Amino acid sequence: MAPATPSARPVAAWLAGPNPYAAVHRRQRERRGRSFAAVLPLLGAALATPLARPVLLRFLDGGSVAEGVPAFGFRLGALVAAAALLQGFTDLVRGEDRPVLDAHPVRADLVVAAIARRGLVERAWLPVAGAVLALPVALAGHLAAWAGLAALAGGAFVAAVGVGQAVVLAGILAALSPRMARIMDAIRGDNPRMHAAFIYAPGAALAVVGAAVGLAASALGWALGGWAPGWAFLALPPFLGWVGARVARRLAPAAWLRATALVTEIDGMYAGIEAPDEARRVYLDWLAGDRPELLRALRHGWRGLRAWATGAWLLGVLGALAGWSDDPAAAARVIAVSGASTLFLGFLPSRMAAGDPAWLDAALGVRPGRVAGARAVATFLYAQGALLPPAAALAVRQGSAFLAPLLAGELLAALGAALGALAAMRWRERGAWVYGPAALVVWAAVTGGLA
Repeated sequence: MAPATPSARPVAAWLAGPNPYAAVHRRQRERRGRSFAAVLPLLGAALATPLARPVLLRFLDGGSVAEGVPAFGFRLGALVAAAALLQGFTDLVRGEDRPVLDAHPVRADLVVAAIARRGLVERAWLPVAGAVLALPVALAGHLAAWAGLAALAGGAFVAAVGVGQAVVLAGILAALSPRMARIMDAIRGDNPRMHAAFIYAPGAALAVVGAAVGLAASALGWALGGWAPGWAFLALPPFLGWVGARVARRLAPAAWLRATALVTEIDGMYAGIEAPDEARRVYLDWLAGDRPELLRALRHGWRGLRAWATGAWLLGVLGALAGWSDDPAAAARVIAVSGASTLFLGFLPSRMAAGDPAWLDAALGVRPGRVAGARAVATFLYAQGALLPPAAALAVRQGSAFLAPLLAGELLAALGAALGALAAMRWRERGAWVYGPAALVVWAAVTGGLA
């Protein structure tokens, strides 16, 4: 049965109107009991705020607020957007809804809308935590600047959800299009052609959202400097998210259902490669040696959660932009950005645990401690993608100044990987709610102390 054509109903309808798939998600949240868990990241952000002030908000100590707010706002918005994009990609392509709904004739446009709404609700703490981190701006008496930063974080979050869905669904159609075959071949590297669109979808979406957030952040600085029309630019990111959601609804009937066949074909191609060794090869697998738990974690990360591997390098590009400067304060900025990026990757063990049945370790005859250690090592290896580009940028511009940020980043990567793995071993996927606040406090303490 062919999927139904999407209605002309505006996107606001799936924020307020009836949607059977959204009702299912709501009941799932009620059964999981996550209401209190959503408060933990906000508590962590509150604890981290005074520690992060020396790194992120140095312009409050005598500098120009109109000049300092745009740089802080862009980094804050980009970080919120990156977190929302990576998780949204997983929800849309390999989410828990797909195996259940594949066997039924569904309204794909409503499914995609419900997934977006669930992402907006379950991860609404992201922009709120960003506003909490910016509270020193308000406490210093700059209430308008703080309100603009809070609006910028919220707009980046909305833009990431809408644009992320549109880019992923467009990527599915591009992967299956004969006209796009040559382009996919040119950018896919050693991956199957159809996987190229998935690999680069988060990066393309982050580029679009980042451009809008950067423009809005610059306009916020102009507004604080006296140019009143600059406030209107804060509406650009959420408007972009609204447009992305409309596009996603139009693409959903043709793309969402076909993603299952695409993912299955990709997985099958790995198993059908002529050289058996090549079929088993994954990102960084040569470091596993004779440790099967580590090879299992690397395979899981590369084949089931590849957006985290590619996303680490995208976060590294953000860090490189922060480090591409002759300013002596660039090293502190790199510590802040790279540290946040590496600690964000500490959520990976919880995502790995969410994909494994509770009985799997016992059935395989492996110890949970070894599995947790392997996940920690895999997470630490993935974090190198977020650390090496900014270190290289600082090395080119300032010589040996890259050593302190690199060492600080490696320390945070090791701490984040260990804490994330321990939380996942104890609470499985719910370990993310414990790890998030702890990671915020660790990041603020380490980066503030080193700065």
